[in-house]
Amino acid sequence: MSDPKPLEEKIDELHAIIAALTAFIAEIPDAKHVEMPKLKAAIGENKSLTEAQKKVAIDAARELKHAVQAKGEH
Repeated sequence: MSDPKPLEEKIDELHAIIAALTAFIAEIPDAKHVEMPKLKAAIGENKSLTEAQKKVAIDAARELKHAVQAKGEH
């Protein structure tokens, strides 16, 4: 069963996730210590994103941050 979202919406979400990855990767090697305000600021400065994309990007960055922190605890 295919996703009912229009292709444009999927592309917008992908663009937002790429922006989150870009902001996050820019902070490596200290990714375990990245603070959300720093990520939010980096994403907020991305003028190519809409406000909806920024929200998706911030959510994706938060998930990345938690995943890296959890991996570091093992």
